[in-house]
Amino acid sequence: MSDDLIKTVQKLIDSGKGDSNRLHEIFDVLKHGTPLYMSDYKYVESLIKILEEQEQIKSEKETKSKKTKGQNKKSEKVQSKGDNALKILKNRLAAGEITIEEFQELKKVLKET
Repeated sequence: MSDDLIKTVQKLIDSGKGDSNRLHEIFDVLKHGTPLYMSDYKYVESLIKILEEQEQIKSEKETKSKKTKGQNKKSEKVQSKGDNALKILKNRLAAGEITIEEFQELKKVLKET
């Protein structure tokens, strides 16, 4: 228990969270094997909760960011395909392969999909 708490306090010191002087004093007390005051123990617990919440929020943001990037690539591909199809329609209209009415109807269908 004491070794885990020492590692936890060291992690808090390294993270820069909380009162550095108080955490160093708590660290020294634990290193010497002296019992920790309940107020200090609760202080460490509160900092641990804050640190865990921040790590969870960061993880959620990274996950959300990855999903958003994937969706953006997908929509770019769909848009690119739509642009290509419209270019083909314009070329067919210019070549006289389809009428203006057919062009407008096909263009409308493309926009719906």
